[in-house]
This record gives sequence, C-alpha cells and structure tokens, in this order.
Amino acid sequence: MAGRPRDGRMRPLRHRHSHHFAGSSRHLHGRTELMSRRKAPKQEAPQTIETAIALIAEYRDLLDKSDELKLDADSSIAKIQAARDEFVAPLDQRAKDIFRQLRAWWAVSAPSLTEGKRKSVILAGCKIGERTTTPALKHDGLKVDTLIDQLADLGLSELLRITTKLDKQACIAAITDNTELGQVLLWLGARNHQADEFFIDRAERKETTPQPVEVQEEAA
Repeated sequence: MAGRPRDGRMRPLRHRHSHHFAGSSRHLHGRTELMSRRKAPKQEAPQTIETAIALIAEYRDLLDKSDELKLDADSSIAKIQAARDEFVAPLDQRAKDIFRQLRAWWAVSAPSLTEGKRKSVILAGCKIGERTTTPALKHDGLKVDTLIDQLADLGLSELLRITTKLDKQACIAAITDNTELGQVLLWLGARNHQADEFFIDRAERKETTPQPVEVQEEAA
C-alpha cells in the first residue's frame, strides 16, 4: 500500500504547526485580559465656578423634569385605572350573580350530570363542579394570640414559628450612649459606622401666594 513504511506499522502523524495555534490562543487570551482591564471613561470635572454652577443648574432641571414626567404618568395611570374600574365593576358584579345562580343549579343537577362517578363536568368551554379546598387552620372562638400562648405554655414549640431580628437602631443607640449593651456589642465586634458622602439636594421651593392687585375704577 502506498505510503505505508516497509515494516508494515503505521506511524503517528505529526502536528507541525501546533505551536502556531498555541501562540494564537495566548494572543487571544492576552487581548481578552487587556479588554477586561480597561477602565471606565474618565469623568471630566468642571474647572471653573461658572461651569460648576451651570452643571448644578442642569442637574436640578433634569430632576425637576423627571419628577414632572413621573407625576404626569401617575396622574394618567390613576385616570386610566379609574375608568377601567368603572367599566369592569358591572362585569364583575354580573359574573358573581351568574356564579351564585350556577352554584344553586349545580347542587340540583350534579347527580344526573355526573352519575355519581365524578365531581365535575365540562360545559360551554368551562369545567364546572366541586373540588376540595386547600387545608386551612380554623380556630373558631379562639384568638390567635390566645392559641399561641396556650401552645407555648404546653411546650409545643414545634407548632410555633419564632422569628428573631436584629434591632439595628437599638444597637446603634446602645453604642452611641456607651451603655453596657453597647460595650457588649463592641466586644463582639460591632461598631457604628458613619462616612462623609457627596450630595446634591434641590433647595425647597416656597409656594408664593399671589398678592391681590387693587384696580382703580374709572369715574363715570
């Protein structure tokens, strides 16, 4: 057979250009790493007080416009929802009336429709019948708090769910006032933390009351 060595054994193929692919892989990896190290565009800070004032004014106007758009949208949504409720109310009421009528009808007609073999049937594209509800705990004549106290007194904690939350405001106050509880918190490694942060708040606008203007009547 052509190409077979004289000893009859096949020799493994040599990949002469494997170093080329390895180099390409390293090159692509280097480019990916370089791209991941690129920093976000640098923000240019204003260089003069005039430029800073102009930016502050633009910032204020943007927030004012944003608030205005949100208020307009909320007002429009409220009007749409009110109109929707007005149209939907009679439909829902009619549906409730029909439901009650069919429930009374089903109580009489179910035996003949189901032949006692099932609890529901399909009519007019709807499945109508009876079904078992999800289990719900009833404690008629017994308040929840009373039931909880009775279970706790009996030591039946497995029937109670106890939730514990950290009162952060109480912890901050204890550390600030340097109380014994505050000392315990500090010993455990807790501490109050505050930091200076940059802010821009819009000055509160004072509502101006229109002043009445006296009008001099011309003499007849």
